Amino acid sequence: MESHEYARMHALETEYWWFAGRRAIVAGLLRAVPFPRDQTTLQLLDIGCGTGANLPMLKKAIGPNGRLTAMDFSPLALEFARTHPESNGVHLLQGDALHLPFRDQSFHLLTMLDVLEHLRDDQRALSEVHRVLQPKGALVFSVPAYQHLWSAHDEALHHFRRYEYRSLHKLLRQSGFQVYRLSFAMSLMPPIAWLWRKVILPFQPKRPKHAHRHSEGAHLPQLPRPANQLLIEYLKLEGRLIRHRRINFGTSLVGIAVKREK
Repeated sequence: MESHEYARMHALETEYWWFAGRRAIVAGLLRAVPFPRDQTTLQLLDIGCGTGANLPMLKKAIGPNGRLTAMDFSPLALEFARTHPESNGVHLLQGDALHLPFRDQSFHLLTMLDVLEHLRDDQRALSEVHRVLQPKGALVFSVPAYQHLWSAHDEALHHFRRYEYRSLHKLLRQSGFQVYRLSFAMSLMPPIAWLWRKVILPFQPKRPKHAHRHSEGAHLPQLPRPANQLLIEYLKLEGRLIRHRRINFGTSLVGIAVKREK
């Protein structure tokens, strides 16, 4: 992403409903990961840690004896992450998701939260995830859903794609994973996203024809505090529901994939 996008994310991701709600959903998925966490010191790798707002949630998930490694491709994002109060004790490093700088079977758990869509070769990235996970290790992930909702917002955030349920399920299986849970999330958003793209966006100024990936178009509208909190509470409910059953629509896909034993 562009530098000013990181600065804006750093300012918003602690309290803005989308980021806080996603954290609540992911926290529920982490509690649902199918292995006995009380018998081992958990090693967790967060790929694409961004500016660090998820560090408290991830540290809580692995407990006081766990070890958290957080990696991002951007030195600027890591600068923001190092200023986070919860960065103490976290191993923060720069790295490429297509060439993970770790030995085989180094981690019990790995998170990729809205990262795969930023990678040109998502299958290569999942192969690397598979390599560094221990047998029966788990990947917890989120990605944007529905390619037909592609817009200037995706281009502003340097996405390569949005995902469909069936194709993502197939990609995970082809990459050596058992799909333990896969669900849509952000279920209130499809009609709002459709309205933005079909009714409002066509009347916005057109971007230059020569622009391919740019910083214009990322849209995180400010909401009154009560509305922002109401959306967070709704997404907390979604997170509790997704732990037990699939939601059939939403603008995100989230899930747990477990490394198959050979």
